[in-house]
Amino acid sequence: MTILRNVLLLTAILALTSCATRLTKPKAAPQPALERFSTFERVVLKPMTINPKFAESGPNQSAMKKMDNYMQTQLAMVFSDVDFVTGDIDANSDVKTLVIEPRIKEIKFVNTAARIFAGAMAGGSAVLMDVTYTNTNSGQVISNPEFYADASAWSGWGADNKVLNRVIEDIVLYTKTNK
Repeated sequence: MTILRNVLLLTAILALTSCATRLTKPKAAPQPALERFSTFERVVLKPMTINPKFAESGPNQSAMKKMDNYMQTQLAMVFSDVDFVTGDIDANSDVKTLVIEPRIKEIKFVNTAARIFAGAMAGGSAVLMDVTYTNTNSGQVISNPEFYADASAWSGWGADNKVLNRVIEDIVLYTKTNK
């Protein structure tokens, strides 16, 4: 009887601690942009958006704000040599303009409160984003890569926030590489 009870207890513990985060991963590595970003005189970074399916979660909204702020500061440094504008503004002009539109396609963010109270049972954090780079003068999308980062439930303290930074840093690296 005690063996059966121990087996059931072990099964229950494993079931509770194996909460996996399953988001779609990109099918391929990001491809180079059709046009170098250094050829643009003006860059407009639109506000980050989120798939409505994931927008109802308070932690996901908080994560999006953190990521949007981090992306703004990082890309402002990348494009310090051109007219860099952030916000939801009209990008039509005679000046050769690159518009960058980041979008969270899928996200599961475990905030600090959930991590403290549920621990590993809260699961891991993950984010899948795509970024559309458009030449507004021609109307052509010159790149639309996807970026993914995750951390398991057992990754350690602070790993959830590092996921947010890591995906933005990948986007910034892609942008620098294509500049």
